[in-house]
Amino acid sequence: MLKLIKKILILLGLTITIPMGLWFCGFVFFTSSILLMSAPNLEKENQKGIQGAIVLTGGTNRISKGLDLLVDKKIEYLLVSGVHKNVNIKDIMKLWGKEMDTPPCCITLGREAENTIGNALEAKKWLEINNLSEVYLITANYHMPRALLEFNHHIPDVKNIPYPIQPENFDVRQPVFWRTDFIEYNKLLVAIYRIKIGTKPIPQPSE
Repeated sequence: MLKLIKKILILLGLTITIPMGLWFCGFVFFTSSILLMSAPNLEKENQKGIQGAIVLTGGTNRISKGLDLLVDKKIEYLLVSGVHKNVNIKDIMKLWGKEMDTPPCCITLGREAENTIGNALEAKKWLEINNLSEVYLITANYHMPRALLEFNHHIPDVKNIPYPIQPENFDVRQPVFWRTDFIEYNKLLVAIYRIKIGTKPIPQPSE
């Protein structure tokens, strides 16, 4: 009887420690990857004729970077995905605080997306309209792995070049870093499971 109980406890311990060990190793790798992310070499990438960028709202410095690329003529088209219905271009330009010669027609405010999947579906329409096959994907460094996963899944024929943004006051010395890191890592695991293992695709919204 004691031997049976011992075997059960060992088996139970393995079923808990192995998944937890794998989870922890993945968490360390995820944390390291976002800390080591860097912006792309614009001079090298622009030789390929990259014309557009997609900004995913929800964090600091993202929209500003997209507008910087536009005003510096690194891109010709900019999509800001996930914009609140009451926000217009004038509001965004005011927050940016710089002057721009580029006409507002080159900036598209997407108002349909409410999450990362919605961002990808919204971007897909915009990419088709503007006939773009390579774009910069601008979002926070911690959000980039999941954003790339969703975009590559929903828009497999477009090359999304990651342009990670370092949020303000976001470093390992701040509690918000570890809280956000933990939440985003688990969101990524859920997304991987849904995309790689799940059987039912996410339905696209009607036109």
